[in-house]
Amino acid sequence: MKKNILLFFVSLISVSLFAQKGFHVGVSGAFTGNFIYTQNNYGTLSPFKEQYVRVSEMDYRFTYGGNGGFAVGYNFTKRWGLQAEVRYATAGQKYEDNFIGPATLPEGTFGSSYERVNVKREIKLAYVQIPIMAKYISKFGKKAKLFVCLGPQFGFRTAASEQVKIANITYLPDSITFTSSQKFKTFDMGLALQIGAEVYATDYLFFDIGLSGYAGILDLNGNVLKTLGWFSANDVNYQQSRNANVGVMVGIHYLFIKRNTEGF
Repeated sequence: MKKNILLFFVSLISVSLFAQKGFHVGVSGAFTGNFIYTQNNYGTLSPFKEQYVRVSEMDYRFTYGGNGGFAVGYNFTKRWGLQAEVRYATAGQKYEDNFIGPATLPEGTFGSSYERVNVKREIKLAYVQIPIMAKYISKFGKKAKLFVCLGPQFGFRTAASEQVKIANITYLPDSITFTSSQKFKTFDMGLALQIGAEVYATDYLFFDIGLSGYAGILDLNGNVLKTLGWFSANDVNYQQSRNANVGVMVGIHYLFIKRNTEGF
C-alpha cells in the first residue's frame, strides 16, 4: 500500500516533466489547530479513588501545530488539475481538567473529596503526509483566482509520545506499555481540503493563501489499547479516535509555461 502511494507520486512528477502545460512546483506550509476527536481515557485517571472520576473525559485544550513541504501540480485544463504534496506535519491533542480527589501516586496522596486535583494530558504525533488532490480553479479574476483542492491524504507516522501529569507529577499507568507500536498506529488516512486564492506575481510565479483542513477516517489507536477497557463514562463500548486539523496555509509556486489572463 505504502509503496503504491509513493510510486504514484513519483509517476505523477515524471509524467508532468514531459508535459509541461500547466505544470508547477512549489513549497507550502500551514499553521494548524490540531484535534483528536472521540476521546478515550485508557487509564489516565486510574490513580483516583472514585470510579466515576476514573471513567471521566477530560476537557480539550487548544493544540496548535503545523506542516510544511513540497508541492507539485499539473493543470489538465484551464479549470481542472491535480496537485500532490509531500510534507512533514505535527498532530496530537492537549487535555486538562480538575477532578475530586484523592489521587494516589508513588509520590503520595493528593486532593480529597473536598479538594480537586489538576490533570494534564498531552499527545504528540508527527507524520510524513502525502495528499493527492483534484484541483478546481475559478474562471473569475486576472491577478487572483479562487481554487478548491480535495482528495485523499496518506500519513506515515514518524514519532509519537504521550505525557500525563497529575498534581504536576508525571504519571504513566503501569498497565500500558508506551511504545509507539502499541500506542499509536503507524499509518493514517483521511480526506484533505484546501480553499483559497492563487495570487499571480508574474506570468511564471504565483502565491496561494487560504484555509486547509483534514479529517481522518482511520482509527489512530493501537490494538493493545482496545483491550484495556478504560473508556469514558459516555462510551460504554470502544470508540475510534481520529486525527483532524484546520488551519491557515500559504505557498509559492513556479509555472513552467507562461500564463495568460485566461488560463494556461
